[in-house]
Parts: sequence; C-alpha cells; structure tokens
Amino acid sequence: MSYRTLTFFGILLVVQSHFVTPKPSTDDDRKFDTNNKLYKGTLAAFNNFATQWGQRYSKVLEKVIEDLKDEGKGHENVDEIEQLQEIVELSKHLKADSDDETLHNIIDLDEEETDTDEIIQQYGDMDHVLTLVYKDGKDTVKGFYRNLVKFVHGFNKALEDYTKDMSEEEKAEHKHFFEWFKKFEELKEKNNVIEQSHMFIDFFKFFNPNI
Repeated sequence: MSYRTLTFFGILLVVQSHFVTPKPSTDDDRKFDTNNKLYKGTLAAFNNFATQWGQRYSKVLEKVIEDLKDEGKGHENVDEIEQLQEIVELSKHLKADSDDETLHNIIDLDEEETDTDEIIQQYGDMDHVLTLVYKDGKDTVKGFYRNLVKFVHGFNKALEDYTKDMSEEEKAEHKHFFEWFKKFEELKEKNNVIEQSHMFIDFFKFFNPNI
C-alpha cells in the first residue's frame, strides 16, 4: 500500500491510502478576479486553518523524531530524522506577511513532504514512522479530521452559493472551473471528504494560475 503520510492535509492518512487527482486545466478559461469575495474569504479561512494545524503538526513530528532518536539505531534513522526536522521547521513558519505568501508556504511544505515520503520509502521504514505518528499524535489526527470535515462542508456551501448565482455567460467563460466543480460536487454526494481535500487546493489556481 502506498501512503502520503506526512503531507499537511495527509496527516490523517495514517490509515488511508493515497490517490492522485488530475490537475485542472485553466488554459482556456478566463481568470477569476482575485478580489473575488469567495476567493479572498476562502484563502483567509484556509490559511487560518492551515497555520493553526501546522503548529500542532510540528509538535507531533517532534515527538516522532525523539522516538526515532531514543531507539538508538543511529545511522539507520539519520535520513528520516533529517527530513522530518526540515518539515517541522516549515510547519512552524507557514504564516507570512500576506495570505498569498502564506498559501505559497503551504504549497512549498506539501512539495517538501512529498520528497520526504519518497526518501523514507526508499531508505527508511515507512510503516514504523506511521506507527509513531499515530502513537504520538492520535488525538491530533482525530481532531484534525473533525475540523477538516467542518472546513470542507463550509466551503461546499459557499461554493454552491457562488456558482448558482453565475450567469450562463460566466459559466461558459470558466468551463474548466465548472468541470472541476462538478467533480467536487460528486465527491460531496459520496461524502468523500478525504478526496475533496486533495482537490481543494486546485480551487485557488482558477484565480491565480501561477500558484
């Protein structure tokens, strides 16, 4: 089984398998205005959510690092520890001077964690790290999931309210956005919050494709 265990949203995937969601194409769409109320409100809410849980996430990983050190395996854990320490530092400093910069930090963290997963899978014991994450952060994992569900449900409602007020002309100008929206809605109908969370970050790319 393949895991993306250490990604920020993926902390709860300690017991979930990872899947890949195709990235949306925005090439033919007219870009949304970043002064859009939905975009600004969602960005601010997401950054607040992410930075708060980033702090808790870093504390869990610090405990995992201590466990790895206490095991006394020395060189066997050096690659895991080094990579985890980098993620701890990134997780502690997600907050930036602007919401856009904070979002960039979150995306950078996600990319760094992907590299870490590959290193641990190659040189370390992924199942063992998973066990430690769950041992040291069981309450954090459960709390994160509860709050993730609330966040995604709130976003679902705001997104539905926004799209139903769009004209047919606006829908035609944002074709790929609506294709993404329909897939997101399908996942909502299936009550699949995990997959929605993986698709969520792509929302911002319809407003700022350079993210």
